[in-house]
Amino acid sequence: MADTNSFSKHIQFLRGEIEKALQKLPLDHSPDYLYDSIKYVLKGKGKRLRPVLAHLSGNAFEADPEDLMKVGVAVELLHNFTLVHDDIMDEDELRHGQPAVHKQWDNATAILTGDGLFVLSQLMLSGLSPFVQQRFNEVTLAVCEGQGMDKEFENDFSVSMGHYLIMIGKKTGALLGLCAELGALVGNASKENAHHLFEFGLNLGLAFQVQDDYLEIFGDETSMGKSLGSDIRAGKQTALTILAREKDEKKWVDFTKDNPSISAFQSFFESSGIKDECETVIQHYIEKAQDGLGVIPKEKRNHLNHFTTLILNRTY
Repeated sequence: MADTNSFSKHIQFLRGEIEKALQKLPLDHSPDYLYDSIKYVLKGKGKRLRPVLAHLSGNAFEADPEDLMKVGVAVELLHNFTLVHDDIMDEDELRHGQPAVHKQWDNATAILTGDGLFVLSQLMLSGLSPFVQQRFNEVTLAVCEGQGMDKEFENDFSVSMGHYLIMIGKKTGALLGLCAELGALVGNASKENAHHLFEFGLNLGLAFQVQDDYLEIFGDETSMGKSLGSDIRAGKQTALTILAREKDEKKWVDFTKDNPSISAFQSFFESSGIKDECETVIQHYIEKAQDGLGVIPKEKRNHLNHFTTLILNRTY
């Protein structure tokens, strides 16, 4: 318990320092058309999990705190850039407890805001190694590819589980992987060991996203922040629906014809074994994530192990 309390205090400290760093960004320039909306985004109630992960990874490799803050702020700016643009494409109206930028202003403002956030993220990497900057841009492109795949997959009922895992690996897992990798790279990790940290974050992201699909049916509406079954009803591909379709497409099509209730979905997934299959997939990626930490001495893994628990238990 004492160890858990110590970790919680450390996370709160890191979040506080990250917020201070974000507020120190040079955003007092003209025009207000650009900078007002960027300030608005950064005042949203983000959990700052990605820069926290960069710090925890870097601490395991004795990274310089200033370099860690640079990569931490960079990945947070990158994350918010993707959210601002994704919200336009997905027509989402809320983000971090406030209206999305395109709702608060308009699409043109939101596009420019995302562009500005991305450029700021690049500037934060000034002075760091060319390889850090290369990996940052390689993963940024992967995230864009993931969003492109996600849009292609909407209402496409031929998408396989393999293609789905590639998509969420790019869209969700790759950015978590980048955070862990960059923290290691600005420390004393070799490129090979830093790549193991990328694998840790990538697989943690895969476990999280498949679990998100699972909880969208078997979770609690209050903790999920949305109605159960909303993704399925919106025609989105989820791990559960793909597994069900791959197992028996006719049975799945017949079942979904009559707009089933959430309790009917739950019963279907349980009786068909899909619920158990999904749980197995989640556990598989949790174990793969843990394998990625093998390059860190056991005594230095505690905070990253706690971070894994925090993410998967959604206790943030």
